[in-house]
Amino acid sequence: MANRVGKCAGILIFGVGLGLTVGNPARAAEAAPGRIKISVDATHAPQRILHAKLEIPTRPGPLTLYYPKWMPADHSPDGPISNLGGLHFTAGGKEIAWRQDLVDMYAFNLDIPEGVKSVDVSLDFMISAPGPTIDFSASGSAKLFILMWNQVVLYPKGWPAAELVFDPALSLPPGWKFNTSLPIKSQVANTIAFLPVALDLLIDSPVQAGEFVRVFPLNSDAKPKHEVDVVADDAWALDVPPALIANYTRLVAEAGTLYQSHHYRDYHFLLTLSDNVLFLGQEHHESSDDRVAEHTLADPNARLLEAGLFPHEFTHSWNGQYRRPEGLATPDFQQPMKGELLWVYEGLTDYLGTVLTARSGLLTPAQTRDQIALTASTMEHRAGRRWRSLQNTANAAQILYFAPQEWAASRRGTDFYAESVLIWLDVDATIRKLTSDRKSLDDFCHAFYGPPDGEPVVKTYNFTDLVSTLNQIAAHDWSSFFRERLDSTDAAAPLGGITGGGWKLVYTDDPNELLAAGDAESKGGDFTSSIGVRVRGDGTVIDAIPGMPGFDSGVSPYLRIVAVNGKQFSVDEMKGAIRDSKSRPGTIELVTTNTGRLETHAIRYEGGNRYPHLERIEGTPDYLDEILKPLTPVSAH
Repeated sequence: MANRVGKCAGILIFGVGLGLTVGNPARAAEAAPGRIKISVDATHAPQRILHAKLEIPTRPGPLTLYYPKWMPADHSPDGPISNLGGLHFTAGGKEIAWRQDLVDMYAFNLDIPEGVKSVDVSLDFMISAPGPTIDFSASGSAKLFILMWNQVVLYPKGWPAAELVFDPALSLPPGWKFNTSLPIKSQVANTIAFLPVALDLLIDSPVQAGEFVRVFPLNSDAKPKHEVDVVADDAWALDVPPALIANYTRLVAEAGTLYQSHHYRDYHFLLTLSDNVLFLGQEHHESSDDRVAEHTLADPNARLLEAGLFPHEFTHSWNGQYRRPEGLATPDFQQPMKGELLWVYEGLTDYLGTVLTARSGLLTPAQTRDQIALTASTMEHRAGRRWRSLQNTANAAQILYFAPQEWAASRRGTDFYAESVLIWLDVDATIRKLTSDRKSLDDFCHAFYGPPDGEPVVKTYNFTDLVSTLNQIAAHDWSSFFRERLDSTDAAAPLGGITGGGWKLVYTDDPNELLAAGDAESKGGDFTSSIGVRVRGDGTVIDAIPGMPGFDSGVSPYLRIVAVNGKQFSVDEMKGAIRDSKSRPGTIELVTTNTGRLETHAIRYEGGNRYPHLERIEGTPDYLDEILKPLTPVSAH
C-alpha cells in the first residue's frame, strides 16, 4: 500500500524519492504551498475553447509558474503551449506583469508584490481540429470533449508534482454527462467538484464528457470495479455489441490472472467514438483515454484493427504506470525524460497486449498469428535497420513520434513497439525452452508486476532490475540476449521468437486478414512485401523501400500514381497488376505526377501477391499457441 502525500491520493515515486530537489533548491526544502484551486469552465467546449481559473498560494518576491512540458504517456516535450491564450495574473484585483522565459518557453516569471498571499490566474485553451500530425489539443467536437488537465494547469516551480495539491472543479455544457477516475466531492447542476488530488495524479486522470454517453460495467459484483465509459458524436454509435462487452469482461479477468494484482482503486476505459478528435490510446493508472473513429464498433474491419487497443492500454496500468523506467519517472513535468527503456515500457506492453487480445477472444489465434506475421514482415522490410538500431529508435522517441509516415522504412519510426513484440516473444519462447515449458513470461509478470494491491504508485526499475527478475525465472545471459538484438544494425529482423515458438514466416498469395482489414479501412494499398510500396487511396505514395522493385523504378514518397498499365489508378488496379505479374512476366508500368510533372516507371517484378503468414514447423513444440491460450475458463467470465 502506498503512502499518501498529506490527505490526497498522490503518487509516491519509489526509487526516485519525494525528497529529490527540483527547480529552486532553496524553496524545495520548504513545505509545499497550500492547496491550489483550479476551476475549468467547459461550457464553451462545443466552440472549441476552455476557460480556466486558478488560485495559487504564494508569497512576495520572484515566482515562476510552469506550463507542463514533458508528458508521461507521450515521452516527449509536447505540452500544447501554443494553444494557450487569454493569460492574466492578478492579486487583489490588480494585474501582475508577467514575462515568458527567453530560454524555457514553458516558464512564466512574475514579481509578486508585498502583502500578496495568492495569485489568481485566468487562461484559455483552444481546442484544435485533427490534422496530419499528432496534436493532443485535438480533443473535442460539438457534442463531446476530453479534458486533459495538463492543458489548463500552471504550477509553481520548486516542488515535485506529488507535493502540490489541487482542488479541481469542472463546469460542463447543460445536459452533458461525464466519466473519470477522479473521486467526486459534490455536484451541483452542471458543476462538479472533485476531491483534493496531487498534481501528478490530477494530470493522470482525464475527464470524458459529452451529450451522448453510455456506461458498461464489466464486473459490477467485484472489487475493484471496471467499466467501459463510451462517449460519441451521435447516439447510434453507443450500441456496443454484447459480445464485445463479454470480451472486455474476459480481458479484465485475464489481466488479473496474468499480473496477479491491481494497482488502482477502480478502472475506467474511457472510449471516445468520434471522427473529430485525435485518434489515440493513452495510458493512465486508473483509466485509459481511448479515441477511435465513430464507426469503429459498428464496422468489423475497424473492430479488428482496434482489437488490441484496450489490452495495450490496460496493460500499461502495470507496465509503465506502476512499474516505470527510471529515466521516465521524473518528479515534475519540466525535467527531460530518457526513453532508453521504451522497448520495455511500450514494447513489452505491445507484446503482453497482443497476448491478452488473444486470450480474451478479441482476436482468434489465427488472426493473432496473422498480426505477428504482418509485424515481422514490416520489420523485415525496414531498410533503415541497416543504420539505426532498435535501441536508437527508443532513445530518439521524442523525435520519431512526430516524424511523418513518408520515408518511415528508410528512417525507421517508433519501431520499439512492433519489433519489441518479436523480441519479447523470443524471451517467452526461450524461458519455456529453458524450463521444459514449466515457466514462461507469465511468471515474470507475476514477479515484476504482482502484489501488493493498492492505490496508484510508481515503482521504478532499470535494465539490471529487469535482467535480475528474468534470471529468477530462468537463468540465462539475458543482458547479452537483449543487447545483441537492441544494438544490431543487421538487415534481418529478429525472428527467433517465431521460430522458437514453433512457426516460421512465409509469404503466399492468400490475403493476410489484418493487412486486408487495414487496406479496407484506410482505402489504401500496402504492397510492402511485393514491390516495396505503400499508397493512399488517391495514389499518393506513402513509402517506397530502397532496394525493392518500386523504388528501383524511380517511385518515391509524395509522388502520386495516376495510371497502372495504361489504366487510371485505383488500389484494385494496382493489386491486379501485381497479381498478374506472376502469370504475365514483364514490367508493371506506372505513370506518376511529381510536383506537377508526369513521369513513367517500369517496375520489374514477376512475383505476384506476397502476403505474410506464419506456417507451423512440424516436429517442434508449439509454444506460440500455448502462449495465446486463455488462463481462465471462459465460463468463469
